[in-house]
Amino acid sequence: MIKKFRPVFTNQAIVLAAALLITLPLRTVQHLSNIEAGTGFYKRIDANIVIYGILLAAAMAYFIVTAFMKRKKVILSTAPEKLPGCGVLAFLAAAAVGYSAFLDFKGAGEDASAYTVSSTVTSAVNGPLATVQLVFGGLTAVFFILLAIVFLSGKSASSFKLLSLAPVLWLVLKLVSRFTRTISYIRVSDLAMEMIAAVFLLLFFMAFAQTNSNVEAKGNEWKLAGFGFPAALLCLNMFIPRLVTELSSGGRTMYILSRADFADLAVALFIIATVLTRISPETANITVKTTQGEAAE
Repeated sequence: MIKKFRPVFTNQAIVLAAALLITLPLRTVQHLSNIEAGTGFYKRIDANIVIYGILLAAAMAYFIVTAFMKRKKVILSTAPEKLPGCGVLAFLAAAAVGYSAFLDFKGAGEDASAYTVSSTVTSAVNGPLATVQLVFGGLTAVFFILLAIVFLSGKSASSFKLLSLAPVLWLVLKLVSRFTRTISYIRVSDLAMEMIAAVFLLLFFMAFAQTNSNVEAKGNEWKLAGFGFPAALLCLNMFIPRLVTELSSGGRTMYILSRADFADLAVALFIIATVLTRISPETANITVKTTQGEAAE
């Protein structure tokens, strides 16, 4: 039995790389020169911001449209197969998500400033919501660990049906916690980007839970690329510019409730690896049977 495999979203990966090459410097410049320290407000709306927004929107629209056009032509491989790259990235995602969930819980009660988080909201976030978010962040880390073991051992990846919902619930809670911040999502682009990224990540992991568990998977594989690539684009646009800003300015120009979150980097890399190594054209999965007579020949 021989299974042919061919990546199907190579062009989208090239567009992703090109979009990152252009948008990352633009976003870094915004952090260093056009974002007020502490508040995260734009000082002014200039050409950088306009071009940056257009490029992000165009790239994300391209990913969704081109993936949707292939909705009937692609499948996700769930057969037993060793995928060491995906395994290593899943381990990294587990560590990063677990640490991120801990930091979110630890800092939930910190009132950043009077004009960003109200005392009522702070108390709410510091209560049951923060605890539940930590629990599901931990379960998400466990899910990634189990995925890593499966990929490294070469076992079937269509397990953990219930646990595969942990990332979805974790992201729902992250969205809820972001909505509790009483501030302009337009003027503070970090918040807007975090929320849009969380939505795309939520859609990706919902599709991943279905397809990876073989639960009504047919016709949903395209969503892994259609929503995964926009999520990866936004996550990397959050992590890398923030990291550069923190290293170069000590975070003095950062929005006070933002940080360079390694979970953004690790999850983005996991998504890219999943789309490029586990999705193939449906017609490429060909089983070649060799009879004894053919083998003798």
